[in-house]
Amino acid sequence: MSSKEEITQLLGALSEYECGHLLAAFQNVAAGERFWETEISAVYNEHVKTRMSNAGVESIPAAPATEAGIFAPIPIVKSYPGAERIELPAPAKLEMPLGEVLLQRRSRRDYTGGAISTSQLATLLHYACGVTGSTPGYGYRCLPLRAFPSSGGLQAPEIYVSVQAVDGVAHGLYHYHVMDNMLESMRPGQYGEMLCALGLQQPYLQSASVVFLITGCFERLRWKYGQRAYKYMCMDAGYLGQNLYLIAEALSLGACGIAGFVDDGIEKLLDIDGRNEMILLLTTVGVSEEAKRS
Repeated sequence: MSSKEEITQLLGALSEYECGHLLAAFQNVAAGERFWETEISAVYNEHVKTRMSNAGVESIPAAPATEAGIFAPIPIVKSYPGAERIELPAPAKLEMPLGEVLLQRRSRRDYTGGAISTSQLATLLHYACGVTGSTPGYGYRCLPLRAFPSSGGLQAPEIYVSVQAVDGVAHGLYHYHVMDNMLESMRPGQYGEMLCALGLQQPYLQSASVVFLITGCFERLRWKYGQRAYKYMCMDAGYLGQNLYLIAEALSLGACGIAGFVDDGIEKLLDIDGRNEMILLLTTVGVSEEAKRS
């Protein structure tokens, strides 16, 4: 049986709704489009779309069913037991009005190489991604609420910090333990030059006072949202990144988000697997004369 004959035979097993989608695909192929040659990002987007069905809008999956009626999702707090820890001070009060911050926000890369204070680092972390409250949810009495919105409140992003010039904090790579408001030491040393190399030789990765490395924990969302979780995880990282921009501006510091880097090199540096947890965004923050003048 030829491929055309087999397709004709299979059509009888499809609903009118399914045939409509298949017809659209056939029409596109006849017009010259080859979906199997399309960029994988476009294929993914088509695959995970929530679509209209004959019965109405298909619902996005919620928690999976369990026989006992109880489901405990993936933990949303990561820690490094046994790591040396640095307690951060309370965040400073932000004086600049929000409207002014929004109007002045720019990507700034003109870093002087000067140091920021521990208070400034603590303020950046608290207002960008710190705990701001709690609520019951997912079987927990006190699910933490964060400074950035996240899909389902599941807080997929994790934040790591390359400390390159911070008064009172040794050079090194740290993980931010959000519940305890502490930095957990992962690797001592100066990593600006390595990040510059992994960031396609963008020099401000080395001249920044700190580089925030934002990852996404896919499993925190996948149990609830399936394959759409990747989309949501990227949005969550974007919200956090925007917070870093705004807090940096309010502190008269410069900030710049970076999406161009060698993914697996960064993931090896952070000792994450690149599948369940993957690097999504770098954000540099540093002393900027331009930010001070604005």
